[in-house]
Amino acid sequence: MDDTNAVERHIPVDVTAVWGAPLMAIHCAHCGEAHLVPDGALPGRCPYCLQGPVAPQPAYLRGEPPEQMLTYKVADRGLAGVLERWAAGGWFRPDDMNTNKLLVRARRYLVPLWLADSHVEATWRADVGFDYQVVSSQDHYREGGGWVSRDVEETRVNWEPRVGRLNRTYENVAAPALDDHRAVMRRLGRFDLDERVAYTPDALVGAVVRIPSLDPDAAWPGAEAALVRSAEADCQAAAGADHIRDFTVAAEYTNLNWTQLLLPAYVTWYEEGGQVWPVLVNGQSGRVDGVKRASARKAQVAALVLGALGVLLFVFGGLLALVGAVFPPLVAVGGVVLVAGVLLALVAPAPMIGVWVSNRRTGDAGAK
Repeated sequence: MDDTNAVERHIPVDVTAVWGAPLMAIHCAHCGEAHLVPDGALPGRCPYCLQGPVAPQPAYLRGEPPEQMLTYKVADRGLAGVLERWAAGGWFRPDDMNTNKLLVRARRYLVPLWLADSHVEATWRADVGFDYQVVSSQDHYREGGGWVSRDVEETRVNWEPRVGRLNRTYENVAAPALDDHRAVMRRLGRFDLDERVAYTPDALVGAVVRIPSLDPDAAWPGAEAALVRSAEADCQAAAGADHIRDFTVAAEYTNLNWTQLLLPAYVTWYEEGGQVWPVLVNGQSGRVDGVKRASARKAQVAALVLGALGVLLFVFGGLLALVGAVFPPLVAVGGVVLVAGVLLALVAPAPMIGVWVSNRRTGDAGAK
């Protein structure tokens, strides 16, 4: 592997001089992630996990800034609508899950990604499949009409072995720059990498940047896997096949070049149950990922109100039943009111139980 754009991570880098913006590096004691934040603006908690305290640390980065980035299609003005649609709906919405609060807390969050260019010279082998149609006859019994036959067309695959050589250059093959790349992308969703623009320091004003935890050497297995997938698709297309399987390749990679790309996102949060719940927004597509908790306090108040109404109805129904000893028509009315009070008291805990089950489910999902 010939790396023509290596990353030196053994000596600290003057981030402000290299990136062209006043930045400082910080490290989270809780999740262990490192970020670049505006110089002099040390946050009170980690910009990503929003849990642990952070402290300044030397920045071990390559000696050049990112080359490219994706722009924010969800501008700050449009973020309010995105957050409102996400937070709307559901029972017992927490007071802190408020659009204005979420918007005030929101910060631009830039996620790194490596793009690899490489010339690939390889020999490959695979089984390629070609679809063909087969018509068969099936008999079935029709009630009152005896046995009838009809033609059924099905698609089958004819597999053939193929070998060949590949000599091609691939550009901008995505490779992870973070250890938890898959988890982050699962939350943010897809990005259209074709909309890349050149990096400008102005884009970092007020933003937080996640520092890559994987340098190109560590990211190479991911890049190689992506290159193999691209080669497999090209070989399938060259064979004119509908399917391909058992693809193996013996490749030599040369003229390898790495580009750092920054992906746009927002991070915000709300509090519920004495815990902070992060919310991530894809700055290009507007996709929102966050655990939507219900307010246990509001559910408790609703349960107490229902229980109190049930007790009042029970007492009132009992009084009506007693008065019915003098005025018999009230006996039936009192019985109905008494039963209604009992039923209302029985269902009073339902809001608390429902919120507990919902929060348990969303808590488990958020922990994955």
